[in-house]
Formats: sequence, structure tokens, C-alpha cells
Amino acid sequence: MMSDEQVKGIEMESFTLGTTICKFKLPLSIIDDINTAYDKAKENKNVAVPSGSTKLFGSLRPHNDSLAGKIADEFKVTDILSGDIKSVFNIHFIQYLHTIRKPWWHTNLQTAWINDMKANEYNPFHYHNSPQTDLGLSSVLMLKKPSTYGKEFSRADELTNGHLEFSGGQQDSLSMSQFKTDAQVGELYVFPYTLLHGVYPFNGTDEIRRTLSYNCNLYKPAVIKQIQDKQIKEADKNAKDEII
Repeated sequence: MMSDEQVKGIEMESFTLGTTICKFKLPLSIIDDINTAYDKAKENKNVAVPSGSTKLFGSLRPHNDSLAGKIADEFKVTDILSGDIKSVFNIHFIQYLHTIRKPWWHTNLQTAWINDMKANEYNPFHYHNSPQTDLGLSSVLMLKKPSTYGKEFSRADELTNGHLEFSGGQQDSLSMSQFKTDAQVGELYVFPYTLLHGVYPFNGTDEIRRTLSYNCNLYKPAVIKQIQDKQIKEADKNAKDEII
């Protein structure tokens, strides 16, 4: 039998095969900026965002028809996020790609939305995609959290109410098939479109559970070059037509 000293002296580096989830911690100043922008937009739903503006205000459009959630207040917020905040998300998507050792993918931010989940609402297990591709990264950023998720109707030792859960689909005896977390304000989870995830309902409070999700399509460099070459050709053709 190994002694405690022998166990302490063991050096180890572990490797996990399969899907990776990265958890980041964002400064509360960013969380405050997003919440302020969203609350202002809710009060001024008809206020338009000036072209090219990076100010934190704008209009909201319901996003329910495009989402899986059984949540009344789901709004698209891409237009109310400043350029700086969009850059923060893009940086973390790029960091994810470096973490999984595939830094060559080109990131292209897509749609951002906020869910204001209330008691008894829930988000069933689902995955993401976009009209352009099924390959990409998504995210969940915790913006507000109720002071309680209410009574657990059974197994009070196994907390589930209001928790975010990911399902990897691996049922092997020595694999981790599910990951459940009580997400805290400021935590940002980044994961592939194809990873199943959902949020359990909660009860016993009038407070909301607010999260922001942002999708990011991924493209190979060759695809980006094709698009750029096409744009250059079209620009050259338009310039020649103007001269003629």
C-alpha cells in the first residue's frame, strides 16, 4: 500500500476526450453594462439604434419563435450590445478554440438574446445551429440570479431547481455523461452548438433568472478566402462599371 508521501509525490496530467465546456468569469462591470442596456431597452422598446453606434441602448424584438425555451420573455439583443462587449464575447470564443487546440477556425458573431426566466418556466434540452452552418460555438452568461430557487420536491440533497445542465450523450461507466451547475452571476459558459443543454424550472420566488446567450459561427480559412476573393471581384467590377 502506498504511503501518503508517495501519493503526494505522483505527478499527473489528465486528458479528457470528447466535448469541452469552458467556464470564464467576467468582471461585474460588464454584467452591469449589459443589464443596464437591456433594462433601458425594455423601457424604450421603440428606440432605434443609430447606424454605427456603440452606445448601450436600442430596441428589443421577441425571439421566442426561434428558441426552444418555454419562457415568456426572450428578446434578441444583438443591436443593444456595444462593440466592446461584442469584442469580449469574440475574445472568449477565440480562447475556447485555443483551449481545444483548434485555433485556425474563423469566428463570426451571430445572434445574441436574453432570457428572463420566471418561476415554473424552463428551457428544455436542445442544441443550436444557424441558417448558414451547423458548426459553431454558443454561450450562456449569467446576468441575474434569484436569491432562492425554491423547494426541491424530492431529493433535497441533490439540487436541481434553476440549474444549467449539459448532456454529452456518453453513457460509459467511466465517462461523465452530464454536467449540472448552479451558474453564478458573471460566469460565462462556452460550448459547441451541438452540445445538448437545458435549464430546470424553479419556484417560490418572484425574482428572475436572467441569462444572455451569444452564437458564433465557425468557418475554415479557405471559406473566408473564397468570400473575400468574391467580394474583391465584385468591388472591381462595380468600380469598372462606374468608370464606364
